[in-house]
Order: sequence, then C-alpha cells, then structure tokens
Amino acid sequence: KRVLYDQESILAFAIGKPSEAFGDRYLPFDEDRAIARLPGPPFAFMDRVVDTVGAPWDLEAGAAATAEYDVPPDEWYFESNRQPDMPFAVLLEIALQPCGWLAGYCGSALTSETDLRFRNLGGRAVQKRAVRADTGTLTTEVRLTDVSHSGGMIIERFDIRMTDEQGVVFEGDTYFGFFSAESLADQIGIREAKKYEPDEAELAQAVNFDYPSEAPHPDERFRMVADIDMLIRDGGPHGLGFIRGSIPVDSEAWFFKAHFMNDPVWPGSLGCESFLQLLKAFATDRWQVDSDVAWRTNGLEREYNWTYRGQVLPTDARVEVEAVISEVDDEARRVVASGYLTVDGRTIYHMADFSLEIERKTI
Repeated sequence: KRVLYDQESILAFAIGKPSEAFGDRYLPFDEDRAIARLPGPPFAFMDRVVDTVGAPWDLEAGAAATAEYDVPPDEWYFESNRQPDMPFAVLLEIALQPCGWLAGYCGSALTSETDLRFRNLGGRAVQKRAVRADTGTLTTEVRLTDVSHSGGMIIERFDIRMTDEQGVVFEGDTYFGFFSAESLADQIGIREAKKYEPDEAELAQAVNFDYPSEAPHPDERFRMVADIDMLIRDGGPHGLGFIRGSIPVDSEAWFFKAHFMNDPVWPGSLGCESFLQLLKAFATDRWQVDSDVAWRTNGLEREYNWTYRGQVLPTDARVEVEAVISEVDDEARRVVASGYLTVDGRTIYHMADFSLEIERKTI
C-alpha cells in the first residue's frame, strides 16, 4: 500500500507544526495562531493515511480519507482495562480521529479568521465484531457528507466504516462542530435533558459504595468512576434499576495532556466509558461476577447513540454520570440503559441504548 501521510505527519498535526502535516497554508498555525488538533500520545490512534478523495484545503462534501491503525498486542489500554476486548473509548477514538484529520486536510481552519476549536457533537453506531489484541490492522474510511456554516460555526457530518482483514468491525455516522473559544464558554448543556429523580421510597433503599478497584474492573489509569453514589436495584421509571456515580476532576490527569495540545478537555469517549463502567458496577451488584469475567460493551449488532453539548475542563470540580436501566436479561446477563453525564451541575452528555453483557469467562 502507498502511504500518503505517515505517522510523523499525523503527529505533526497533533503535537507539532501543522504545516508539516498539511503544507505552507498552515504556516500561521505553527506559531502565531491556534488550531484544532488531533489527540496526542497515549491517546493517538492513527498510524497512516493510505487514501484520500478530494483536493487538500477544499472543504466540500464528498471528501474522504482512509486511515490505518495497527493494534499493538501489548498496548497499555488492554492492561488498564483488564479485558481481552479493546475498550469502547479506544474503539470510538479510532473511528473518530480520522474525521478530525480529514477536517484538517480539507482546510476547515482556513475558512475563518477566528481561531476555532473542534468538538464532537454526537453520533450513532453499530459494532459488528470484537477487537482484541490479535486483531492486527484496523482500516477506517471516513467520508464528509455535509458542511454547513452558521454564526461563525462550522458543522461537519461524516460517515464511518471500520474494517479488519475479516470484514466490517464498526460503522456509523457522526458530526462535529468548529467553535470559537467564546462560544464554547457560553455552552449551557443539553437544554431538553430529562434526568430521572428518585422518589423518597427509592432513596430509602439506595446503597452507595466505592467503585470496585479489582479485576474485572479497570485499574486507576482507566477508571472513570470513583464512587457509586446511589444504586437502586428496583428503581427508575422501568422498575429495573437506577445508578449514579461520580469522580473528581483531576487537572493533572493524563488525558488532559493528550487531548488536546493547548486545549485540554476531557475526551467525550471517556465520558461514554464512564457510563459503561457504571453499568459494570450495576452488573457486579446484580450477578456477583467473578474476577475473570469478560465484559461485552455495547453488544454486537445493537445500535447506540451519543450526544455532547458541553465539555469537561481541568478547572471543573466533579463529573457525575447516571443510568436508567431499560432492559435486564438475567439469563444472558445483559443490561441496557440510557442516561446523562453532568459536570458541576451542567448536564452535557446523553448516552442512549448503551449495553453491557457478560460474554464468557477468560481462560
């Protein structure tokens, strides 16, 4: 295969000089202006770009890129997640990061005299197969399907298709926005959020505990929930359960340094991961799982979606995530839920139809 843009070029866009990634029209962003970046190590999941459709610096629907990522068998996230499957947050980043690269290739930052920041706003997806340490190379094709400009913002929509040597692994669609720093500061979250409020009877039966620190739960580096503040086993609008957890914001956390250069923000994918970790705590309480359990997060062929309308910054204090259980299958040991993530009172993420099941015991 030909390599059009190698890892050195991709990292130049993430943590180096953007002109070394996309050419001399990006020279102002090397020193004088700020530009929306890709995540840097250890949260960078693109090794090369092997194909493009459309001319550089031409922001038009129909542009496309094909990126590859070689899954390292001993990569840190397998160890930290204590699971044979790739964590959902990493899989989602492998799908989304080529969208950010394509936005840079198309010259999105060149369309405005104001420095803009790049944020994922939502998407929907289906996973076809698990990704494991021996998967090999993941190939992600992304296509820009729509571009709109409004009030100094740019909204870009993408189709995504990820494959390995056996076929399709993940497919879906997503949309991103380019925003000024001022417009991001004015975000108030999800206006229509309808968070569930337990009644007095439910509160009377609620339990709380520290988030489990041992396997099969993630280690400290990948743990996105610190405390289970409320678990109501038969609560919620469906009578199947309600759970709420939280974690203090650590301004020195590794992911702020990686995501993004000069624009530190908690990755939305790790917000989704916190929601799935909440479901792991619910499943552990319900089924008393063993240390060698293997989780299947967002079951195969099950569509799910996410919405982001805000950001978690290093200056924030506490993240709270909660899940309303909508389906429980005790025989399959599967749970499905929807819910919200809130930071310092602002509800900013919605996760819908996320699922977790116990696939098998590890050997």
